[in-house]
Amino acid sequence: MRRLLEKLIRMAMFLLALLLVCTIQQIAAQRKTTVRPAAAQRTDGLTPESKAAVDNAVRLLEQKSFGEAETEARKAVKLSPRSAVAYNILGIVLDEQSKTDEALAAFTTSIKLAPSFISPKNNLGRLLANKGKVAEALTQFEGVLKIDPAHIQARYNAAAIYAEKGEYPKAAEYFSALVKAKPDEVQFAVAFLNVAYRAGRATEADAIAERLEAGFAGNFRGLFSLGVVFAQAQQYERALRLFQKVDAAQPNTFEVLYNLGLVLDNLKRQDEAVEYLARAVDLKPEAVEGHFRLAVIASERNDHGNAAEEFRHCIERDPQNATFYSLLGREFLRAGFWEGAIKYFTDAIKRNPKDVTSVVGRANASFRKGEWTAAAADYDLVAQIDPNYPGLDYLRGFMHSSAGNFDIARTLLERFLIKNPNSVEALAAIGYVSIEQGRFEDAEVALKKAITLDGGDIASLFDYARLAVKQKNYAEAVARLEKVVALNRVNPQVHYQLFLAYSRLKLTDKANTALAEFKRLDALEKQATQERIMDEKLRAQKLLGQSP
Repeated sequence: MRRLLEKLIRMAMFLLALLLVCTIQQIAAQRKTTVRPAAAQRTDGLTPESKAAVDNAVRLLEQKSFGEAETEARKAVKLSPRSAVAYNILGIVLDEQSKTDEALAAFTTSIKLAPSFISPKNNLGRLLANKGKVAEALTQFEGVLKIDPAHIQARYNAAAIYAEKGEYPKAAEYFSALVKAKPDEVQFAVAFLNVAYRAGRATEADAIAERLEAGFAGNFRGLFSLGVVFAQAQQYERALRLFQKVDAAQPNTFEVLYNLGLVLDNLKRQDEAVEYLARAVDLKPEAVEGHFRLAVIASERNDHGNAAEEFRHCIERDPQNATFYSLLGREFLRAGFWEGAIKYFTDAIKRNPKDVTSVVGRANASFRKGEWTAAAADYDLVAQIDPNYPGLDYLRGFMHSSAGNFDIARTLLERFLIKNPNSVEALAAIGYVSIEQGRFEDAEVALKKAITLDGGDIASLFDYARLAVKQKNYAEAVARLEKVVALNRVNPQVHYQLFLAYSRLKLTDKANTALAEFKRLDALEKQATQERIMDEKLRAQKLLGQSP
């Protein structure tokens, strides 16, 4: 969950900061390789008639007359079906009209016709990146660089992909080459700076950062963008200094206050972070980002009331965002308000049925509420969404055993134990299931092994004692139960099992003492349950913003 929160925070920073560094999506959305040089430099396979059609397509494209440009480009392809240039122009025109699949086909054909033709390779790479096929896009960009190592666009695009993949040393190497080729290009310097610290090239990054900061003197948008790059590179103190400089010159702007809040939070100065974020929200209450970050900070402080309130503000501003419902559900779960957690996790699942986090959250809330069948059903749903979810067989087996589905539980737990033979929790669970199924020998093997692995595991010790009662070995049951009492005196069920064992041994006084202790602890447990329910209602009212 923490990774999810940080990802959302980073997304918010990108939205607000107007960075000079382009992401893969921005690169893909930029204007494609300039078409006029492509047409002028290569005339492969063009007849005079098809060349005229290509020139017309270029002219119409520049005029944004895309429909007419497509007509001319298709005419060129028809007149010269073996011309890579004609297909490249057609691909560019189609891409401008968001006819992505047709554009992909056109660029691919152009490359087949002329494997050394750079323009369609670069264009195809951009389209593939835009579709999220970064590995295939990278192949195209690297192919361009093999032909022309000095190609600026391909190197920038390849570097951006490496950065997106988290391969910072490779990204820094590529961006550094661009900076050396064009030292006055601010975009390349900022792009390099954005990855250099994470690539361990701090000395080189510091020199470029100082040059950029000096160049941005008086340019507060530039200083702000540089501050965001520092924040992205986890250079929070430097980012804070620049944001404060911008805030002093141009006070009370939402994006500066918001980013000041983010940086201060990352510096563990949460009181100051909340102050700046609250000011940002006052300036722009309709923006979801400020409420979201305030909610995250409140949640980290276990301030469930304020966290719930801010997450509700997020939902009001973006009611289709499943993540906000899921986070609000998590807040209710952490506060012990099971019904509220189930409600908001369900709302999240309605908006994103494949959100495993919400399904697991709802399952855990249902389990805490005692709705074990619902919990088991949700973990079955997890198995459909993500069969590789960590510990899934154990979790499903445990939930099904709680719901009384012992055959299903046994199958799942046995499968889990094949890969995890020394899991005390799974051994204890299968021991419990075996007792309930009357398979006492299997229970004894599993529980003995669990106790050998962890002699203080209460669940294993209790069921091992309960097994002796079931086997009518009452003297042994008493000995085992006394060990459990020494570790956990307040469990009423332990004293009830002692009552049963003492009764069978005709030790009336001890049986009566055990029964009295059971009744006392059971009454206390019921009272505590009632108090918990009342407390839960009061906390729920507070979280929901209602009066008691």
